[in-house]
Amino acid sequence: MRAHRFPATLLLLLFAIEALDANRRKQKEKTLPAIINICDINDRDSKVHCYCEHSQDINEAEKTECWVFNGGMLKTDPLWTSFTSQINIQTLAFNVRADGGLDFVPTKVLLYLRKLKNFSIKYSSIPKIETNTFVNLTSIQEMTLTKNKIAILGKYSFSNMPNLTVLTLDENRITELVTDTFYELPALQKLYLTNNNITVIQDGAFGHLVNLLELELDRNNISELRKECFDGLANLKRLDLRRNKLAVLKSFTFTELWNLQELLLDYNEIYILGQRTFDGLSQLRKLSLSHNKLVTLVAGLFEGVRGLSALDLRFNKLQRFTFDNLRPIYDNLKNKNSFIFLEGNEFECDCHLAWMHRLRHEAKSVKVRTSLENFVCKFNNPALNSHFAYFERSVISSNNLFEADDKRDIKDYPETSDDFFHEEIDDNYVEESKLAKKENERTLLQIPVELLPCPQDVKTVTDRTYTYPSQNEAKDYRNLILASMSTTVGVHLCVFLFPLLLLIG
Repeated sequence: MRAHRFPATLLLLLFAIEALDANRRKQKEKTLPAIINICDINDRDSKVHCYCEHSQDINEAEKTECWVFNGGMLKTDPLWTSFTSQINIQTLAFNVRADGGLDFVPTKVLLYLRKLKNFSIKYSSIPKIETNTFVNLTSIQEMTLTKNKIAILGKYSFSNMPNLTVLTLDENRITELVTDTFYELPALQKLYLTNNNITVIQDGAFGHLVNLLELELDRNNISELRKECFDGLANLKRLDLRRNKLAVLKSFTFTELWNLQELLLDYNEIYILGQRTFDGLSQLRKLSLSHNKLVTLVAGLFEGVRGLSALDLRFNKLQRFTFDNLRPIYDNLKNKNSFIFLEGNEFECDCHLAWMHRLRHEAKSVKVRTSLENFVCKFNNPALNSHFAYFERSVISSNNLFEADDKRDIKDYPETSDDFFHEEIDDNYVEESKLAKKENERTLLQIPVELLPCPQDVKTVTDRTYTYPSQNEAKDYRNLILASMSTTVGVHLCVFLFPLLLLIG
């Protein structure tokens, strides 16, 4: 009997062990999260929903946009592991829809996606980019981290990313750029830091960005610049510093930027420029200083930027701008792609502005000619004011004194291109240039050269020889103007000048 009972007992024991193992497996399965397809999340309570273009099949998605909902994702959330279901994603974007929904960078996801080229996070509550947050991500080419409340960038935040070409950190709360934040980024060409709270740029903050071409620091609170701020940026071509708190720019401030072509300094509080502020910028083509507080320009300011062909000094407090100021760059302003804007200053209509007559007829640029034709200055000669007021009304009724001349010139000049220059003349330019003239203001080009007063106390040799011509020179100059215009325009000009010539004999 015992011989028959033993196998039965053993069999019962085996069944018990198997049941125990099955129970353990069930418990284990409950604790391990199931890997789901990130492109096919059906749970309405999920904190993340992703939309994948073209295909939602496993490992088929290449472009994915994810929305973070339901307040609060943890670093340990098992959902991050689900991105292994789509390891071929090349473009990934996170948009946070709930305040506080994401307060860290999901670096786990970045490690899973070895083919990722474009990565972005928007509207999160990330307070700080920690050291080595973005490190060794060799496939990423473009990264956008806008509107994320980022206040601090730690050292080596962005490090060893050999293919990163564009980095955007606009509209955050960054206060300081520290040395070695951007490290070993040999391919980076564009760095955007617009609309932050940057007040300090440490020396060498960009020291490793040897191939950077564009740097945007506009809409910050930068009040001081030193040449050491720009160490390493020898290849930079465009620097945007508009809408900061700059007041004084010392000599050699930009001397490290050997290849800079475009410098934007509009809407600051600049009232002093050192004589050699722009020295070293031998490649500079465009300089914009509108809406500052400049009263005067030191002699020789443009000697170091003899390639300059686009200059904007609108809406400062300048009282004089002579041919001597312009001499180093005068010939450049004749070119088709050039421009010079001087509106909105406090210029008197005197001989120091007589160079405008000459440049108007030598310039190939429509922008230059239009700007000069509309240029307004203060003219305080009661004897002539009534005459000018009458003839200005006549000119307006004839649809612009120089219109026929422009039509002829434009077709005569071949088109040229300047791919790098950004066409970003201030949005307010058109409206500002149409401001109504005050009673004592006159259009400069409608005042003959010989009638422009030349204050004795400020005359220079250049002023006398160029802007205060003799009677014979004035006659030759009038003939030159008449000869350069069409018959119709010439008639208007003769009608305009005749009463004035009577006044001067």
